[in-house]
Amino acid sequence: MIREILEECQKGLDGVGFNEVVLMLTNTVSTAEVYMNLDDVRFTEKGDVVTFMAEGGTHLHMNLDDVKELRFNYTERNERGEPSYSVWFLEENQEPVLRIYLRKSDDEATNQPRHELFMALLEKYGESLSLAS
Repeated sequence: MIREILEECQKGLDGVGFNEVVLMLTNTVSTAEVYMNLDDVRFTEKGDVVTFMAEGGTHLHMNLDDVKELRFNYTERNERGEPSYSVWFLEENQEPVLRIYLRKSDDEATNQPRHELFMALLEKYGESLSLAS
């Protein structure tokens, strides 16, 4: 299911996917952010690990078996007065293991299609999708 959703995020509607994103990893003492395009997402043959590839070789791995819930978060106006879009991957204790935030695109023409894609995914999957077996 996660693979299907990530591929929808990547491919998008009419060829416009999430594209410009920030991947965020946090714990109680630190935060790591990777600014990237969501162009290169790889899955292991077994499908249990996804790798997000960024330019220059930076990459993040996520073990999909440990993801128990997926959340689509949309806010019309964040602290900067702009819409905010994010997809959170949570483990069994409801802690996020990875967050994907859509950045405002440098290509203004893609912002509306990206909004429409996010809203379509939100409508299709709902705000929260349980993946627990």
